[in-house]
Amino acid sequence: MIHIVFGATAIASLKLSFGDKGHQVIGFPVDFSVGPISNIHTNNGLNHYFSWLESSFQTKWNYLEEDRKFYEQGLYELLEIKDGDKVTIWTCENAAEQIGLRICCFLLKGKQIELGLVNSFKAMHDYKKNKEYRLDIRHTGECNLKFLKLFYKNAIRPITNEMRSQFEHDGEVLLNSKSYFRIWRQGKIIHVPENIEDPLILECARRIHKEQNSRGSINATRLVGEVFGESPCTLSDAWIEYRVRSLIQSGQLIYEGDLKSMQNYKIKLID
Repeated sequence: MIHIVFGATAIASLKLSFGDKGHQVIGFPVDFSVGPISNIHTNNGLNHYFSWLESSFQTKWNYLEEDRKFYEQGLYELLEIKDGDKVTIWTCENAAEQIGLRICCFLLKGKQIELGLVNSFKAMHDYKKNKEYRLDIRHTGECNLKFLKLFYKNAIRPITNEMRSQFEHDGEVLLNSKSYFRIWRQGKIIHVPENIEDPLILECARRIHKEQNSRGSINATRLVGEVFGESPCTLSDAWIEYRVRSLIQSGQLIYEGDLKSMQNYKIKLID
């Protein structure tokens, strides 16, 4: 079996779960929900994407180089899939993994393969429906090894020809899109402005000020964590912090400290 999965944690977990069973795990460590993904299956598209990451996120370049290397390896292995292979794609109810699913289906177009799908969110929901408590997950990477093995055994659903055709179409559209931010809402990928969560960031800052009973500075990490928990979207802390710095640049927040790391600066609202 060939597994296709998105996100560094999920990649590592699937390799631990199935690597010793002779399964192949093809992983893509990038977050397809943010940044320019136009032609990200080509060298020019990758250059554009990783250049944007370097200039926008507070990420050390050596980490980006490693992510790019793993992405390129995943892309090579994906294109090497042959007719007759059995492939399981893992996804969840978030934009990054849903976009990954569609891009991979487009890149596999025309190959005579047996395609299956595991939606880890739905699989967890089904597993917990008769239990005492419900457990919702945001990413496949939140599943431990026990759940991954259980879901592989019980939760694979075939990708029908109709589904595959729609995923291929969606993937082609995504690889030609010019947006920089995409969310997953009511079963659809929606292209939205980069600043759509900025009002929530400002509201969280006001709330923290109120809780502190002061207009003193707020640790950037606390604000990012607050937004992460409040947002209905599945956002990374790197993206939220990118938007915090954008609000600083636009004059809606002020800061003290060193903007090179969110652990090293504080912010407050403009009086």
